[in-house]
Amino acid sequence: MLGMYVHTHWAYNHPYAARTWTLEDWDGYMASLAALGYDFIVLWPQLDCMPGEPNPSDRAYLAKIGRVIDRAHHRYGMRFMLTAAPNTIGNQHAHDYAFEHRPYFVCERKIDPSDPNAVVDFLAARRRQFASISHADGLFVIDSDPGGYIDSTNDQFVNLMKAQIDILRETNPNSELVYWMWVGWENYNAFWKRAIEQKPGDPDPQIDWNIKDFLATLPLLQQQVSAPWSVTSSNAIHNSAIDQVGLGHSRLFFPYGLIEGEPTFPLTNLQPDTISARLSAYAAQPEAYPRGVIASSQTHCVQLPGAYLFSHFAKGGSLNDVDLSGFASRLLPEIADAIARAWNLIENGDADAQRKSADVIRAEIGVQHITGDCSGLLFGDADRFLADLADNLYIRAALTDLKTTIDGGSDIKASLTQLLMALNPYHRRVGFVDAYYGPMRTSLNDQIARLDIPVLNTILADFTNWRVPAVRNGVVSRLFDALAEVAS
Repeated sequence: MLGMYVHTHWAYNHPYAARTWTLEDWDGYMASLAALGYDFIVLWPQLDCMPGEPNPSDRAYLAKIGRVIDRAHHRYGMRFMLTAAPNTIGNQHAHDYAFEHRPYFVCERKIDPSDPNAVVDFLAARRRQFASISHADGLFVIDSDPGGYIDSTNDQFVNLMKAQIDILRETNPNSELVYWMWVGWENYNAFWKRAIEQKPGDPDPQIDWNIKDFLATLPLLQQQVSAPWSVTSSNAIHNSAIDQVGLGHSRLFFPYGLIEGEPTFPLTNLQPDTISARLSAYAAQPEAYPRGVIASSQTHCVQLPGAYLFSHFAKGGSLNDVDLSGFASRLLPEIADAIARAWNLIENGDADAQRKSADVIRAEIGVQHITGDCSGLLFGDADRFLADLADNLYIRAALTDLKTTIDGGSDIKASLTQLLMALNPYHRRVGFVDAYYGPMRTSLNDQIARLDIPVLNTILADFTNWRVPAVRNGVVSRLFDALAEVAS
């Protein structure tokens, strides 16, 4: 089983945010994934900040996903599962927002798993949310972010998992529960307790990846949840716990964030060495993960090379037979070599070569192009794809120049102006406004932090505010506006 996880947390523009996809977008995307060898999709449909009584936009979205599930099954021969947190749902603000624009942390509510009445209400709300999508093949439930409740126990977590899969099994008795093993329920709750108690100036709280949490949870799952169910593994701690409990036959490899982490500012990545290294053990011994392997992305329409590379290495391909030009020919065959060259320059740090390649790509915008069998990954707009690829190269080049300027102690105004000229049109098109990690964090935030400018320091601090995560919403726009003031 070769899967792709579709993440919908962040509210930004079409087609970058998966929550904005139309039925036609989904059709093209699934057809292209199937052509690359994927046979399994997992979707997080944002039930966790959706009101328990879905509003009209929610009902429309869920009905659309119900049709997507049907097409996955009948057109593309794919399994299709859902993801939900164990104890989160929309709060009193959730009903006021359309699904496509709902800010997660403004609208999320964590219910207390020790409160029987709260649990009953929560499960009744889940049943209403599941109504249009209960024919999915199963449910992933994560043991940490975005769920959790301080001082809640592993037993309560398993009870909530069981209760939700039981709802789906009322429609489909063969629905599979997948325990998304991540931080561990009690480990994560302890982290949040430290975060809440954090005082200004204290170091950021750290997560204790304690294997005892997993060794306690897995036997509870065995005892309380009937088959079919399986468990994800992302690291050596997970594998050790799974092996100690004798559940290797249920293991699914989920190297989360390998193509693209989240939250990240949407920039195209190209890291074949990293993807190959992480998947090499799976490709060599797939029997160690009999349930298969699953990829993940946040912004699927800019991570095309990653989707290809993940499939290539998961199926046993090597670095020697990577063929980016061949993959690009399945998108826009007439300019495949130019696209492959642009991808190969994305992360090479050669600003001059990046700009020259961007100029070549930009010249193809507005030209009629033949499309290939993976053109669904273009989401119906080859020019949008080409503009994004060119802008990614210009942005990467400008970030390199900014670091060089800061390293040399020169006046940064010209470099910032150049960066914003490349960045602002792309940012307006994409619309991503929340806090991020990833390449923009290291290439921009970490660099401008060295300048020690008070107005920038204040905004940068919001990126890591764990105590009040809602302040992160809109932080990107605030940062870019402040950079413009510094550059003026």
